[in-house]
Amino acid sequence: MTPGTYPSNSIPSGNVFVQDMIDRGPRLIWHRQTAAAGTTTGPLYAYFNTTAGASGKNITNLLQANRVPPPEAMMLMSLGFRFAVNMLPADTIAFIDAYYFELVIGRKIFIEGILDQYPAGCGLSGWAATNHATTALIQSTNNGDPSLLAQRRFNDWPRIIPANVYFEVDVKLGGTAVALAASVASTVVSPAYGGLNLRVDGDGLYDASVQ
Repeated sequence: MTPGTYPSNSIPSGNVFVQDMIDRGPRLIWHRQTAAAGTTTGPLYAYFNTTAGASGKNITNLLQANRVPPPEAMMLMSLGFRFAVNMLPADTIAFIDAYYFELVIGRKIFIEGILDQYPAGCGLSGWAATNHATTALIQSTNNGDPSLLAQRRFNDWPRIIPANVYFEVDVKLGGTAVALAASVASTVVSPAYGGLNLRVDGDGLYDASVQ
């Protein structure tokens, strides 16, 4: 078996070493985009177009922008969109209403949808109101539930990202741009609320070189 090929009748599990010293196993890829509070969102947010070395591993874990470096490859089984919980709920809702996404591999759109159709299955939960004057601010919204069961997965129809083939997730404006609210004051124990903070997670099986 060569790297990046996946027989339809056999999905490997565990740490499996195959030809050319490739370790096939589960892996997540991610990328985060932000916009400041009080600004207007743009027409396009392109994901996976930078590297961990350039932006930091808290932003993305890609080693090469828009590419899986050879001889590595990825069998993508889910995409998920996670809004940070310190976003104002009205901004989150307006962004979901105004934007859609496309997964592009090579020159083709392989997956498209609305952001709340593809929840990330992760995020903080368990917020509680208090009797503080800013009680209404101590709240959050998730894109779906913070549970790995709350994901749209396509294990039976995975999308292969071959080595050294261009790929990108584009979040595009389909309606009216969102005028993000100004940053809102918070309590001494809570972060400031406001702005855009949206992360895309890709989950699947990854062919990684062990050399």
